[in-house]
Amino acid sequence: MYQQQVFFQAWYNSEWNMIHVNASKLKGRAGSLRLIDMEGRLVVEKKVEVIAGGYVTGEIPMNGVVNGVYLVNLITEAESISSKTIKF
Repeated sequence: MYQQQVFFQAWYNSEWNMIHVNASKLKGRAGSLRLIDMEGRLVVEKKVEVIAGGYVTGEIPMNGVVNGVYLVNLITEAESISSKTIKF
């Protein structure tokens, strides 16, 4: 049986000072979006809903978050995916 690979993209937008997240082909119905610093500390966490087709879109506001490299983690009840991004 062929399994579709999850698409996950997270990028920092300096004009809006936020990280944008897009994902598709996810399993599950709900999850959380987490921003983790490179020392492993949780910086931001917010709940997300997985809509039909396994899609998630969201934003993480970066107000008060220092410049640096961060791990953006999307966790559902069925899987976990991550991507690094840089706030500059």
